[in-house]
Amino acid sequence: MQLSADDVRHLRTGALFLACAADPEWCDEQQDRILARMASGDEAPELLGVEDLAGDALVAAVGFVNNGLPLSELRPAGDEFVSSVELLERELGKRIEGLFPLAAANVNSMVPLLTGMQLGRPVVDADPMGRVFPLLFQSVFTLAGLPAGPLAATGPVGESALLRVREPRRAERLVRALAEEFGGWSATALYPMTARDLARTGVLGSVSRMVRIGRILDSDATTGEKHQQLRRSEGVRRIIRARVADVAGLSRPAPAGEPDHPSSVVLIEESQGRFVQLEIQNELLLLMVDGTPEAVIPDIITMLHPDDGRVASLDDLWVGNTLDLVVLPAAAQWYTPEGRRLAAPETLHSLLPDRGRGPR
Repeated sequence: MQLSADDVRHLRTGALFLACAADPEWCDEQQDRILARMASGDEAPELLGVEDLAGDALVAAVGFVNNGLPLSELRPAGDEFVSSVELLERELGKRIEGLFPLAAANVNSMVPLLTGMQLGRPVVDADPMGRVFPLLFQSVFTLAGLPAGPLAATGPVGESALLRVREPRRAERLVRALAEEFGGWSATALYPMTARDLARTGVLGSVSRMVRIGRILDSDATTGEKHQQLRRSEGVRRIIRARVADVAGLSRPAPAGEPDHPSSVVLIEESQGRFVQLEIQNELLLLMVDGTPEAVIPDIITMLHPDDGRVASLDDLWVGNTLDLVVLPAAAQWYTPEGRRLAAPETLHSLLPDRGRGPR
């Protein structure tokens, strides 16, 4: 299907909703470039299901990888991902027939749309995370034993590199180091595979899901109606309206390669006066009510503004502000024992034993 301008806007909203720590600036920049190309007469992005491609067609993920800090002020010129895809194609000796996002959330959800328009390639309705995780090896492809490379990376001043690497954790270290040398981020093309392997291992339907979520949140419905639609269509299992009472930075160190901005937020639930606590490190990791864990990564924990259902960001966690805390399940792969070990710190999982929990 061809995505309309409204579809692109809805995708951006859905991508921020699933980001767990929305950073709209880079999403907006990608959206504006896509819409500008569409307005100038370029063919609209094409979204295909993986089943629409031949089984042996080559596909690959594209996405920004940073150096463990927020994306730098060195802005993309716009052709970095084209360079990376073309470099990867030369290495593989085969045309890449479809592009999918490195993560179905935040800015990386928008990247394959713009890159696909530039190269004349479709976006494949799948991804390796079904949400966003801070590390590129936190992927269902890692669970399936697929290699991350070869991969190509291009920096903000046009420098490029081809890495003949297979092991995802090793790829993580190398790409992060490159991103630092490049100036803060790398436009990366990685996880090349056949459409057959993507259909077997990927999180399917994740791009159209973002469009669907965005269509709900961008609508003129009341906030309550939006909540009900999210429950029915996306499996949202908990929405807590609470007022921020305290925000505290913590002294514990961040894991290597992740932003060092851990913090803890205490909120008061409006309806019953219960204490709600959020633990944050790079994103919303843990939600507790009166000391009992209610959700922990890989669960998706995100926030909305109560007045109109707009997606909130970490900047909205200021004392006195009221927010809707929303919990929904991640992809089923993340609730296997292997998925839980890969997706979250063991210390967090020890707070919330399996107990039969999973997508609901």
